[in-house]
Amino acid sequence: MKKTRFRCFSLLAFGLLTKTRLYLSMSKRILRSNHEKNITILESMMENQQDWVAVDWGTTHFRIWRMQGRNALEGREASCGLLNLNREEFEPTLKEHLQGWPLESPVLMSGMVGSRQGWQEAPYLFLPVSLKDVAIGAVDVQTNDLQRKVHVLPGVACQEESRPDVMRGEETQMLGLGAGSLEWSGVICLPGTHCKWVRVALGQIQQFDTYLTGELFSIVRQHSILRHDLESGEVDVEQPAFAKGVSIGFAETTPFLTSLFRVRATSLLLGRDPAANLAFLSGRLLGEELRSAIRKIEKMEKIQLVGGSSLTKLYARALSLVGREVDLHSGDDLVRLGLTAAWQFLYPQKE
Repeated sequence: MKKTRFRCFSLLAFGLLTKTRLYLSMSKRILRSNHEKNITILESMMENQQDWVAVDWGTTHFRIWRMQGRNALEGREASCGLLNLNREEFEPTLKEHLQGWPLESPVLMSGMVGSRQGWQEAPYLFLPVSLKDVAIGAVDVQTNDLQRKVHVLPGVACQEESRPDVMRGEETQMLGLGAGSLEWSGVICLPGTHCKWVRVALGQIQQFDTYLTGELFSIVRQHSILRHDLESGEVDVEQPAFAKGVSIGFAETTPFLTSLFRVRATSLLLGRDPAANLAFLSGRLLGEELRSAIRKIEKMEKIQLVGGSSLTKLYARALSLVGREVDLHSGDDLVRLGLTAAWQFLYPQKE
């Protein structure tokens, strides 16, 4: 009887011991698996925190950020744009502004630095083009003294014979607006000397149009007969004349060129003051642009307005006068965000 009890106890103990060993073995495997996963996650986090340099290099401006992953650690800027440099001066200029930063951090640039007159041309990509294609289409820049990789993003072009158009720099802001998403869709207005209206569908630039509104306003204001009747300061969008100009332009109740000369006639005959004349001129040009730009945009669709505060203020007011809603975005912020989104697409393909 005692032997039987002892045998049962031994079998029970052996079973418990076996289960315990099996449990410990499984626990070790689970812990090892989790440890390996954690190492992979940490390595991924470390990879995403890599040092790199973002550069926005335009016609008149230069901005550069030392980046660590998505985070900007330091920024610098200078008035050394395309117009102030010869081709051989681009590399020394970049090298100067990289002083004190990690020596081997790769550089990703966008803007007119990649134009035919820039450091090295990054050829246009033709519509339709995905924002991801813009990122991975970055061109490797040939350098002499820099011990690091330097890339520049391409521009985007419409090659249709009936509506040829180009952009360079704005595509980076669109990357920032969609945060690199391949699902993002929307209508974007990018005011400037040459205003861009862009349609993006599921992360792909489908079409865009450029309007010479800003440059035409500057030419008329500074070099036409109307300059004698215009205020030299900022446009006051609260002037009733601004709303009148937008209304006439949007409805085209008066032919465009005729309404421009009436700025002078109204000043001479009716005594309208220069500030009101300036507001009317601005509103008339914006109304003309909006009549064409938004005719195919659904009434309920919000327009994404991207740019500096002074220009977006004009466009936001004009759009509100024609019954359209907008979301405002800082153009400067979107450039850096766009370069970051491009870097995330580009980096794995460059290592």
